[in-house]
Amino acid sequence: MVIRVKHIIIFLMLVAVVVAFHIVRRNATMRGIETTVSSSGTSSLMTADDVDSIIVASYPDIMKTDIKDVDKKGIRKILAKHPYVQEVEVGMSTGGKLTVDVLLRQPVVRMFYQDNEFYLSRQGTFMPLSRNNYCNILVGSCETKQPRLLRPTALNLTDTSIRRQPSAIMKIWTLAAYLYDNPEYGEIFDQVCIDSNGDLVLVPKLGNTTVIVGDTMLLQEKFENLWAYFDQGARQVVGWDTYKTISLKYRNQVVCARK
Repeated sequence: MVIRVKHIIIFLMLVAVVVAFHIVRRNATMRGIETTVSSSGTSSLMTADDVDSIIVASYPDIMKTDIKDVDKKGIRKILAKHPYVQEVEVGMSTGGKLTVDVLLRQPVVRMFYQDNEFYLSRQGTFMPLSRNNYCNILVGSCETKQPRLLRPTALNLTDTSIRRQPSAIMKIWTLAAYLYDNPEYGEIFDQVCIDSNGDLVLVPKLGNTTVIVGDTMLLQEKFENLWAYFDQGARQVVGWDTYKTISLKYRNQVVCARK
């Protein structure tokens, strides 16, 4: 009986210590910000310092704020609205630091469209250019006249509730996203455009040959045919750079035009 009472007393003392620690911690001043920024690709337009600057700009007195009064939900909401941010989690460490974990969106193409210049993310959303950071990625443009894009910041190409998505931008993004997901193909191309015929055209980083993709249908098949032709035919016989254009427009065909 005596042993049982001792165990109960020890348990209550431990509970009291934990509660006291929690009360003291909640009323203590925050001790800093611990930010982690990660990206699904190699291009990062935002750093941990950039994230911290956004938080401090929104909450100037945050470093003087008691832990219990830190608006974690508000901070998360502000960061989640940023066009570079895909996911964000905000918490508090046992040491009294605000913990911020940010997953960035990955830009797949840098668009030049009418008077606008911006990135498109893998998720098909608008990403403004950064003043401090640069992405060396596929460049997209359009030679044909297209409807005026009034609000590029509102672009969300995967949102099926939006009926009228800009067709040229949609086509370029679809191809850019495919090349991003398949770097064995995408890493050799530098530019993508829609020519005067409405066809998607890729420009490689090396050489002067252009690849006419046509539309965005059957992209996997088209690039498999291109690589099979290049490996089994062009490289062994005359070489990639012998041709002015290589067309993938026609199913199960690779049509080449000499210079």
